[in-house]
Amino acid sequence: MTENARFTDTDLNIVPMNSLLGQRISVVGNGGKSTLSKALAEKTGLTFIELDALFWNPNWVESSAEELTEKVNAAIADAPDGWIADGHYWSRLGGLVLGQADMVVWLDLPWRVMFWRMLTRSFKRAKDKSKICGDNTESWRKLFSTDSLWMYWLTHRKTYQQRRERLTNLLPAATPVIRLSSAQELDSFYEVQGLTRTA
Repeated sequence: MTENARFTDTDLNIVPMNSLLGQRISVVGNGGKSTLSKALAEKTGLTFIELDALFWNPNWVESSAEELTEKVNAAIADAPDGWIADGHYWSRLGGLVLGQADMVVWLDLPWRVMFWRMLTRSFKRAKDKSKICGDNTESWRKLFSTDSLWMYWLTHRKTYQQRRERLTNLLPAATPVIRLSSAQELDSFYEVQGLTRTA
C-alpha cells in the first residue's frame, strides 16, 4: 500500500487497493495475474474471461487478431452482468478490453519477481501436465525450446518494461487503476479485498 501512495504519475488514475472494484475488471501484468483473476471471479461471481484460453487453440496454434477479437467480443457479450478479464494481447486487441473496463488491477511486480514466479510455475506444469491456455499442456520439450514462455521473457525484457507506457496509451484517462508493485502489496490486496488464493 505504501508504493501505491508514493506513485504519483498523473497519466494513470491510481486509486487505493481498498477501492470498490466495479463490474468489468481487467487484470493485467505478470507474476500471479491468473490466480488473482480467478480469486476475484470467485469472490464477485463475475464471469472469468481467460484471454490465454481464447488466444491459444489446441496444439498451441495461435488465433489471428481477427479471430481473437471475435472471441473476446463474444465472451464479453455473454457476460452482461460483468466480467474479470485475465490478460493483455494489446498488440492484437488494442483497447478492446481496457476501453470497456471500469477497473484495472495492474500487477507491476519487479521483473525478477515476475520471471521467477513464471519459471517455477512452468516447471510445475511440465511435471504435473496440468492444462493451461485452454486445453494445452506444457511439456518438458516445450519448456526447454526456444519458444518457451521463460525464453520469451528473457529475450523480450524490454517489452515488459514498456508495459506502463502501453497501458497509459490504451486506457481511458478516467479509468481507476489499482497498482500492485511488490509481492507484499499483492498479499495485502488479497487481504484487504477478502480474496482467497487457490491452486
